[in-house]
Amino acid sequence: MTYVNAFEHSAETDFLDLVDDTHAAVVEVGSVWRLLIVDDEPDVHRATTFALNGLSIFGRTLEFLHAYSAEQATAILRKERDIAVVLLDVVMEREDAGLALVKVIRQDLKLTDLRIILRTGQPGYAPEIETIHAFDINDYKTKSELTRAKLYATITAALRTYDQIRALDDLAFYDNLSRLPNRNRFINLIDERLSLGQYGDVVIAILDIDDFSEVNDALGHQQGDRLLRAVAERLTSSLGETTVVARIGSDAFGLMGPSSSVDPLSLLELFRLPFLVQDDSMMVTATLGLVSLTDTKEAGRDAIKDANIALKRAKKNRRGSFVTYTLDMGTEIRERVRLLQGLRSAVDTNRLFVVYQPQVQLHTGKVVGMEALLRWRNDDGSYVPPDRFIPLAEASGLIIALGDWVLRMACHELVRLQAMGMASLRVSVNVSQLQFRHPDFVEKLTLAIADTGIEAANLELEITESVAMEDPDFMLERFSVIKAIGVTIAIDDFGTGYSSLSHLRQLPIDRLKIDRAFVNELSSDILSGPIAAMVIELGRNLNMTVIAEGIETENQAEILRKMGCHEGQGYFYATPMAPPELKEWLLARHAIP
Repeated sequence: MTYVNAFEHSAETDFLDLVDDTHAAVVEVGSVWRLLIVDDEPDVHRATTFALNGLSIFGRTLEFLHAYSAEQATAILRKERDIAVVLLDVVMEREDAGLALVKVIRQDLKLTDLRIILRTGQPGYAPEIETIHAFDINDYKTKSELTRAKLYATITAALRTYDQIRALDDLAFYDNLSRLPNRNRFINLIDERLSLGQYGDVVIAILDIDDFSEVNDALGHQQGDRLLRAVAERLTSSLGETTVVARIGSDAFGLMGPSSSVDPLSLLELFRLPFLVQDDSMMVTATLGLVSLTDTKEAGRDAIKDANIALKRAKKNRRGSFVTYTLDMGTEIRERVRLLQGLRSAVDTNRLFVVYQPQVQLHTGKVVGMEALLRWRNDDGSYVPPDRFIPLAEASGLIIALGDWVLRMACHELVRLQAMGMASLRVSVNVSQLQFRHPDFVEKLTLAIADTGIEAANLELEITESVAMEDPDFMLERFSVIKAIGVTIAIDDFGTGYSSLSHLRQLPIDRLKIDRAFVNELSSDILSGPIAAMVIELGRNLNMTVIAEGIETENQAEILRKMGCHEGQGYFYATPMAPPELKEWLLARHAIP
């Protein structure tokens, strides 16, 4: 059914002339709205074009594309992605051809911004309300309704909505500073590539500017923003149209393109020359994490996650470098996540417990102390090694609560043993860097001593050498406070770090603990324990007690005794034991009167 004569109304023509005059002054050269007319009747195409030709809406002229079947329309929409409005006939080659095309537009082509106006010359084929809602059909008119004025009004309303949606999309999917796609858009672009199965030679990369926060701190955020724009411009101009460049974080850019473009060496080379930022010449470096799209066939978020895993590995190794993601890295991360979840569960289900390893005087064999050690036992009876879960607890922050719990458990156990007659026994508790530097640590230490009734002099804190030697002023202040409470301090793993002797002299330390690696050297004919001897001599000169850990043989114990080492612990004397076994061991040695 044609409707050519429906537009021939002089009053409406005058109205449109007025509207056209209003917008004529703001027409942008080269700026158009693209409309697709889909109808199997050529007269409808001619009438629509005649009615709207030469008009401008919101400062833009109209450009018309024509399709005479749903199949032709689909082909055009696949190719031309910036069409604003589709004027779509309901009944064409089939009775449901128009509605079927709507489903293709929304579901298959995923053109959600595009506005759809259904037209029909057969009102009996109007879509159901549910269909209008489900497929975002934006207007429905019979052809007889669409006079020239009403057609103009309908198109204007559709274009206004389209423009508003695109503006919202711009806010949602583009970075305001660099005008690059943002993280959400970058993920969508990866998903589109994956949905088409176009893995090919495509590489995803995250490029992170090193120490960018220092630029902001030193030069201000405005200069930092200018630097980001300069980096964005260099990346886009250097990589060309074959590569997507996005800003996906404050100082991180996402890249997607062929390996020839997203080449880590070439990308790092872009940072060899300074960036000219408002007459300042600024040198920055970047670190890269990369992943091949063939290794991430799930979703865009997974690709970014994998590239970020590689980026963190690169930053850990050396800034200004790159790492390419491998499947082993994913396995390692998943294992860490699984282990962390298990650790949290172990805390809640009481599968963490404390064992104690006795410490003895080397010359007399007398038991003088015990070290409290945290253990994790699974439901099946197997154990998770401490060197696996302790670093994880530190990285997750759980170590603070765990450390406080171990401290209290150790104090309670010492009080019980002292009540059996071992009044001079001490207990050593390891303290992590996070726990030791926490603002509430001293308060929690004081409360643990008061609540358990332990003598402060019988409690010893073990701090690793690397922790003890950092931030000298803070350590001296905190050590002094702890010593004022009456608690003793031991430096654990001594010899593995780089201690300053002048700093070591200033700290109120009671005991140096020789690391087990240097005790093992005592069994070597080549090394013969030079570091152990050095630590013992240093302890003697600084008037500190020296204790060796990891003693496993009589020969090691004998050599340490001859060197002048005061105390020791290790499997040669006793393994770490739960409280009942510890009590039996002490009774067997007549340590308990």
